[in-house]
Amino acid sequence: MTEFNLKGIIKWVFSVVAIVVPEKAEEKQVSYKMFLPESLRARFKSICALKGVSMNEVLLQLVQNWVEENENISAMNRSKADK
Repeated sequence: MTEFNLKGIIKWVFSVVAIVVPEKAEEKQVSYKMFLPESLRARFKSICALKGVSMNEVLLQLVQNWVEENENISAMNRSKADK
């Protein structure tokens, strides 16, 4: 399982000028439960409030970016394995 530094990722997200709204806004939305330390959640919530963005918007963008980056890596690995 891949581990990543949430604090570093959050800093990166806030360095981006705007958070992009997903193209398929009409797609059915589902919930996902996640566990993190209470202190980290409080800091994350506070920063989101200061930036005027929702926690959901930030997390959605993080997941979208991660999936896009890793889909490319997975496709390259599959291509190499097929040769």
